[in-house]
Amino acid sequence: MTNREKIINEIQNINIAELTSDLVKIKSYSGMERQEQEVAEYIRDFLAFNGIEVSLTDATPGRPNVIARIDGENHSIGKGPVLMLNGHIDTVPAYDMERAFEGEIREGRVFGRGSCDMKGPVAAMMAAMVAIKRSGIQLAGQLVFAGVADEEIAGIGTKALLKDWCRADAVIVGEPTSLKIGLGNKGLEWIKVDFFGRKVHGGSQDKGVNAINMAAKFINFITDEYVPKLAERKVEYLGSASLNIGTINGGDQPSTVADRCVVTFDRRSVPGESVEDVYREINDIINTLSQRYPGFKAKVRDCLEGNNDLPHEGFCTPPESHIVRAVQKAARAQDMEPPQLVGLSCWTDAGFIANNTDAECIIFGPGDMAVAHTADEHISIEQLQQAAIMYAMTALEYCGEV
Repeated sequence: MTNREKIINEIQNINIAELTSDLVKIKSYSGMERQEQEVAEYIRDFLAFNGIEVSLTDATPGRPNVIARIDGENHSIGKGPVLMLNGHIDTVPAYDMERAFEGEIREGRVFGRGSCDMKGPVAAMMAAMVAIKRSGIQLAGQLVFAGVADEEIAGIGTKALLKDWCRADAVIVGEPTSLKIGLGNKGLEWIKVDFFGRKVHGGSQDKGVNAINMAAKFINFITDEYVPKLAERKVEYLGSASLNIGTINGGDQPSTVADRCVVTFDRRSVPGESVEDVYREINDIINTLSQRYPGFKAKVRDCLEGNNDLPHEGFCTPPESHIVRAVQKAARAQDMEPPQLVGLSCWTDAGFIANNTDAECIIFGPGDMAVAHTADEHISIEQLQQAAIMYAMTALEYCGEV
């Protein structure tokens, strides 16, 4: 029996659907106390039971990352490539999803909050680790699994991982891509602009300054003059930079001139645009409008002020990189078409890793991102099994076999 046949046989002996269901049943949604503790302990115990070296490390008290390793023969002497499988173990809340934490299995799918984003991909990574361990295959390099906390809010798990970075030459972040290879993702900044006016009675509006009117001028400028320029900034696979006005809030009541208004927006950047560039351009717009309109006054702020210590900048890994070739070769070994190369408009933890280490990063996982966070979140069992096989085969290709 070949090593690849051994891997497939072992993965078929793991009920990945049930494993995903178990993870879904363990609540780990944003806002919970000790949010990821229970699910991290489950993952640790599952991997340890299967003979894999694994430990919990607090990203912040009560919120652990799970780190597991399968050491290869050459890694023990400081050689051999290191591949990390990385996935977040937190989820968003149930919102309007009924029976969100039942982990129901039906119609060839697993349903529930986090099934797609991304406890299903994490389960596939766990299955790949266990299959390699059970098969007795000796890797040349090292395979690492990192289950990280808090991706949905501030990324404290990956930030902690970066502070205590264990060398990895390549990282696969398992966000749902429908098993397409995500070469990168756009950068993301949530920005708030405060507009300041002068409050007076609505019957004497000429004596006041309406902050809502100032916000409207800003929005019009953004829409008519700035967004078209962003659309011209295109990067292959990732597309264009963009901006979306998300919220506007201001004033007290209809008969009072508003002395305050706040606008928030989402700014998606492409590689080549720094966070400093993003804020400089918004401040330049504020300065332009201040000169154009008497009384115009505004201040630009980060919505995550005080909790945004690493920049959310975009990245794009070259298609010819070693990790991309390894995934493509793993697919061909299964008589599969090489996965399509794409870029992601959403933010992922891969952005932190790519921009703060030397590791080649891609985003590759089972599941459809379109159903993530929705009332119908689910994942295909067939894709879960395919992903587990692809993760394991990619590890053989990338880390090498002895």
